[in-house]
Amino acid sequence: MKLISTSTLLLGALVGLVACGDNIGASDPRVDAPKAIDAPLPPPLPPTLGAQVDRMGRPAINTALNQTFVAPTATTRAAKDTYNQDTAIATWAATNRAEFAKNLGIIDLLDKTAVNPGCGNQVLYNGGAGGAPMATSYFTLGSVLANDQLFVDTAKTSCTKYLSVEFEVALPAVVHTQCGGRTPTHDVIDVSYSALAAGLAGFSQTLDPIIGDGVAAHADLSDSVFPYFGAPH
Repeated sequence: MKLISTSTLLLGALVGLVACGDNIGASDPRVDAPKAIDAPLPPPLPPTLGAQVDRMGRPAINTALNQTFVAPTATTRAAKDTYNQDTAIATWAATNRAEFAKNLGIIDLLDKTAVNPGCGNQVLYNGGAGGAPMATSYFTLGSVLANDQLFVDTAKTSCTKYLSVEFEVALPAVVHTQCGGRTPTHDVIDVSYSALAAGLAGFSQTLDPIIGDGVAAHADLSDSVFPYFGAPH
């Protein structure tokens, strides 16, 4: 039988402790290396825009003043599409003023009564001698409306009146308190009819329209709660 000394056993135990320990303090680059953090992806590029299909300017201008009092044909529909697709802002007035002025003269008659001739009381109407209509009587307003975009004064916080900025510029007697623009709750058609038919006389002292289309606003509109419009009717 082979004899193993006590010193040999102790030496082997020490070697085993070193070889089989948990290696506390040792560094393993595969485990201890800092993990890479994925960088956030950049935002996507904006989409490439196609051709303009609508100006999104003042409601009813294209409808009421462009090829309005003629039988609808492919030509009249094309004229309205061309108007909406026109991006040359600098030439809007020259391009559309004559057509607008022609139709403004007809709409100016909407407030005619037995005692009120109707003609000549439109905003920015330029009459001849005695207020008689001229070929250019409706050119000024036609040019203003042909610049068909919404104007907003961001310094103002009250935005309850549609076309308020345009009125305050055209009519110095109107105090400038409104921001302009258009909200879902504005009755844009009543305001447009009143302005185009009777000018300032088409409004109350608080600039509420007097001439209307007889169509009440829906009760589920909101200026502050998304999606702003209610369910389709």
